[in-house]
Amino acid sequence: MLTSPRLKRIDLDGFRVEEVALPDGAGTVTVGRLAPADLLITSAAVSRLHCRFASDGGRWRLEDVASAGGTWLNGRRVTSQVLSHGDAVWLGETILVFLDRPEVKNADLEAAIAERPDDSARVRVWADWLLDHGDPFGEHLLAPAPSDFVLEGLAPLVKDGRLELDWQHGLIRVARLRCINDATYSNVELLARLLSLRAARWMSELVVDLSTWVMPSATRLQLDAAAVLRGLVSGPALPALRRLSLGYVVEQLPHSPFIDALWGRLERRYPLLETAREALLPLARHAWLEVEAVPDGIDFHHAGPSEDRIPLDAGVWVGSSAQGSLRAVPPGVHRQGLAESFLVRQEAPVWCLLPIENGVTLNGRPAVATRLLPGDRVEDPRGVRFRFEVGR
Repeated sequence: MLTSPRLKRIDLDGFRVEEVALPDGAGTVTVGRLAPADLLITSAAVSRLHCRFASDGGRWRLEDVASAGGTWLNGRRVTSQVLSHGDAVWLGETILVFLDRPEVKNADLEAAIAERPDDSARVRVWADWLLDHGDPFGEHLLAPAPSDFVLEGLAPLVKDGRLELDWQHGLIRVARLRCINDATYSNVELLARLLSLRAARWMSELVVDLSTWVMPSATRLQLDAAAVLRGLVSGPALPALRRLSLGYVVEQLPHSPFIDALWGRLERRYPLLETAREALLPLARHAWLEVEAVPDGIDFHHAGPSEDRIPLDAGVWVGSSAQGSLRAVPPGVHRQGLAESFLVRQEAPVWCLLPIENGVTLNGRPAVATRLLPGDRVEDPRGVRFRFEVGR
């Protein structure tokens, strides 16, 4: 049984995960690049003696030890801070996540879940066993809504729209790491943390949009793609993984034999994977909104050549012009009298949703400014629903 407290060490080069126990009662664990630090992290960004975890027998604290680059906790620089479950310390290419919830393992029950993750009866058996052994994860599996503690500090990113999760029986089945106007963490770093979660172990679909708010260079995209594939090959396994996407590009990337080799290893590790190599990061020359639903009584009109398809080559404005009416017009067209609901603009990042009116949703959740991904569903407050798609 893993008892509290402890650190989860996540190495971003390969997404390898290691549990590091903290001493019971009072104690100190120092972190640095060289001995005599207790926990060694080999990185030029880490000082010889960088920070320490200290406890007087009660709460644990993170304390900076006059490091050159500072100590960063949850994206903020700190000198001394009391720690809570899920707090994350960034140290070069390593993330240390502080955990204080007990955790027990049962290889046989977890293997049964891996065989049939959709089977609610198997999940319930596992949950009951966890509860009998004092693991609160069992209570989460039986709860009607996900518990924040199982996300180990990632819950605020779900609320902010950076991380979009679909749950089934207390397990994450679909995850989308989105591009929003927040550069605190890269999606590669977030993916490393996501894959280390117990709740994410039986994911079937994973989307990691590798774009940033300003479109990255081809070199940066290929480096990030290689980092994601390397992590999926050598990090925690996802035995139920069937679909994988790294977003899309608007300019053809140079061929990379290294990424091809990683893809081959990925296919061998994940025999259920249905995604083809060319669909991993496809080229998108144009995009459109498919009109999926218009409620009765709503007068919806757009100037596109097809009744059910709105081209986005120059973006689009969507808004109401009168009671019970909705219009979609391209940028540059006179919009006097149009109360704007949302817009999709065709610029970096291509293509970007900007909600304006309260009540606009993206995939059933309150919409935030984000790069749209193929299959995304946008719904305006009047119930008109659109699906975003891209093509060559």
